[in-house]
Amino acid sequence: MDKEPTAAKHQSRFRAAAWFTSTLALAFLAIQFIRPELSNPPVAADLQAPPQVKQILKNSCYNCHSNETKLSWFDKPSPAYWLVARDVNAARKHINFSEIGKLPAGQQRAALFEGVFQVSFGAMPLPRYRLLHPGSTVTPEQLNILKQYLQSTTPNEPATPAAINSAEVQYNEWIQVGAATQSVAPAPNGIAFLPDYKNWKAISSTNRFDNGTIRFVLGNDVAVKAIAENHINPWPDGAAFAKVAWLQQPDEKGFVRSGSFFQVEFMIRDTRKYAGTLGWGWARWRGTDLKPYGKDANFTSECVGCHAPLSHTDYVFTKPIPLQLWNPSASQGAAALPGNPLQWKVITSAIDKADSTMSTLYGNDVAVDYARKNSQHNYPAGSILSLVTWAQREDDRWFGARIPGEVKSAEYVLVNAAPDGRPSYSYSKYEGAQPTKAAAYEGATPNDRASYLLMQRAAVIP
Repeated sequence: MDKEPTAAKHQSRFRAAAWFTSTLALAFLAIQFIRPELSNPPVAADLQAPPQVKQILKNSCYNCHSNETKLSWFDKPSPAYWLVARDVNAARKHINFSEIGKLPAGQQRAALFEGVFQVSFGAMPLPRYRLLHPGSTVTPEQLNILKQYLQSTTPNEPATPAAINSAEVQYNEWIQVGAATQSVAPAPNGIAFLPDYKNWKAISSTNRFDNGTIRFVLGNDVAVKAIAENHINPWPDGAAFAKVAWLQQPDEKGFVRSGSFFQVEFMIRDTRKYAGTLGWGWARWRGTDLKPYGKDANFTSECVGCHAPLSHTDYVFTKPIPLQLWNPSASQGAAALPGNPLQWKVITSAIDKADSTMSTLYGNDVAVDYARKNSQHNYPAGSILSLVTWAQREDDRWFGARIPGEVKSAEYVLVNAAPDGRPSYSYSKYEGAQPTKAAAYEGATPNDRASYLLMQRAAVIP
């Protein structure tokens, strides 16, 4: 008596399974007609590079980042096709090797340097793409070929008269404005400009040879405290950085000074407020008129895309320099320094390509206040300037940059008040693994080296 109900149940289940399978098949067939646009327009301005470089890029990058996309059989059926179309269209917007020749040379170089960074950290090609296309992986040997090519394209000419004149005009206008504040529009995402950034402490500097800039990273009090306590991974909420960039101004001998002010960028740590952008708020202003960067709030996708591979450093490129010149153990029994300039403010910076060093001129509050308002270099009594020089080393977080390595020397100029009211000058220099006084001078007029330091004009920092 149980056979008929059992058979009926099996038939019912079979019909349900058949109906479900048929529905899925029909749905699968139906979605094949939903095809987001993914065309291959004609190649308009392909990348111009040596064959070996082009071959690496064609093998690992062109399938998404060009108008020469070739789909595998498993990419063609929907819904896989939808994901592929989305990724390719997004990739082409970021960098399209079939049209990159339309961009200025500097923008082409910037795109390639960023690409090498992404490859170096395993972010590109996308891991899911490499899983299905194992032959797209860039080998260490291929990565080295790309790096050597980019290094060979780095400009090495002195600054043009036009660039020098532009920096001169900008400096004179800035000095005339003095300490006057200007009205600055907020970034498109609502972040307000922070005018006091110029008084934050410098936590690192960068020689960006990839885009021809000198950069300083300044940190607010929260960031500086976090560095002192080694609480920088993750950074605490409230920490903020200002990344200030000047165009490099090299001379015929390869000595590079800070030229025109280019931009200032902010990173503000707030894990809740900026949860959608890696826990950081991003903003950028360009030119001395401090024009906000970005057409709309979506400009932050550029920042996120670049910083995302650095999850292991809380998405921060900057590797802070120590807050003392020489480490305490190395300084035992060494000469006492006149002060710690790393606790002062930045006046300007320079790079010496000949001896692979980079230097920063710091000043105490009296000196910095004077330097930012005057071009005569007649520093008042109480001013202290210090030029700190580091050996450069490669930045392991960004190919295309060099950062401070070991300290080579620290020079000081003190402007003292003489009994007759006229200033007198003290100069000293310290160098070596343990700071040893290598030079000293005192007099009514500065010696040659002190004069050189006093004559350095402040980098424009609006």
